[in-house]
Amino acid sequence: MANLSALSKKMILVIAVLAAVICLGGLVFFRSAEAVPFALGAVAASAANVLKLMLLERMVRKIAVSEGKYPVHWVYVQYFLRFALTAGVLLLAGWLSFTALIGAAFGVFTLPLSGFAMKFFPDTM
Repeated sequence: MANLSALSKKMILVIAVLAAVICLGGLVFFRSAEAVPFALGAVAASAANVLKLMLLERMVRKIAVSEGKYPVHWVYVQYFLRFALTAGVLLLAGWLSFTALIGAAFGVFTLPLSGFAMKFFPDTM
């Protein structure tokens, strides 16, 4: 994580906070043992989002250094890997239980929400 930009580190922090809020919301909503699969789904999807963010930054750095010589097909491969990672987490959560799938669906939104938060809090974190 040392080679990540400051923006990515802030986004990872926001993803972790959002995942905690989602888990607490699930605990308040379910108030039973069903909150555990919900939290597992949310945490798994948030962890996948952190991995997707790291993959995205790695790709952007390689493109910036390559001076236009970076093959376009690698961009498509990276996009497919990020998509497959999200699909895999959702399929795994769906296989576990419907509650885990709902938690994972909420967890998938942590990456776009963290990017949205950077617009409003760029220098405060």
